[in-house]
Amino acid sequence: MRPVIFTMRALALSLALALSAQADEVVLKNGSAFSGIVREEGDRVVVEMDFGTMAFKKIDVRSISRGNDPISEFETRAKSATDVKGMLELAAWARLKGLGSRATDLYRRILTLDADQADARKALGYQKVAGQWLEGDDLMMARGFVKFRGRWYTKDMAERLMHEEELALQENERLELAKRIADQRHNEELTRIGQEQQRLEMERQGLDRWGWRNGWVYAPSPMCGFGYFLPATLPPPQPIPLSPPSILPQGPPSPVPLGRPR
Repeated sequence: MRPVIFTMRALALSLALALSAQADEVVLKNGSAFSGIVREEGDRVVVEMDFGTMAFKKIDVRSISRGNDPISEFETRAKSATDVKGMLELAAWARLKGLGSRATDLYRRILTLDADQADARKALGYQKVAGQWLEGDDLMMARGFVKFRGRWYTKDMAERLMHEEELALQENERLELAKRIADQRHNEELTRIGQEQQRLEMERQGLDRWGWRNGWVYAPSPMCGFGYFLPATLPPPQPIPLSPPSILPQGPPSPVPLGRPR
């Protein structure tokens, strides 16, 4: 594999050097270089490249080298390339010269003339599947791939990743539920501890549950959270038994005299 990689790199470097020698070149004072069609417009230098146009101030330009202009040559040759064969040849030449976007536009124009043109379809990334030309997502799905999280995987791999994600979601839900239960139990334990501390404090002060202590009664203040002790002259209040209601005996009703008939 290493000799192949070296050969491809050498070929790409040679092609880049050949293209830079054919096109105009602008070298800036900071050492940057740009190749394309160079035009001087007032105090600016404009470089038109295949992927866009850039402009620089003349005071920032060190040198301008004029060379053969592949873009101008493409435009000239495009005037005579009116049939599918001529467009295919020009598109292939444009790709060799580094004019990729212009080559792509040509291939798309070819498909408007011949929608089944195989070379143009392949150049644009199409493949024929079950008699249909497909590209992009449609092609990947037709080849049996599944898109998951923005990437394409084989069906088995995608199903495994989806299953792992589902397990991870379930585990997160389980941990969240366990945390809520633990928090609730913690709050309940704090409440229990507080109540127990209150009970122990009352025992330490010698109070019973009604607030009595050694003949003194604890009277909480209604205005604040504190209280005070008063001498208990009476024993703790006892519940007063309720006597049943008295029932008066009732005799039979008195006879009512009847009036005379009229």
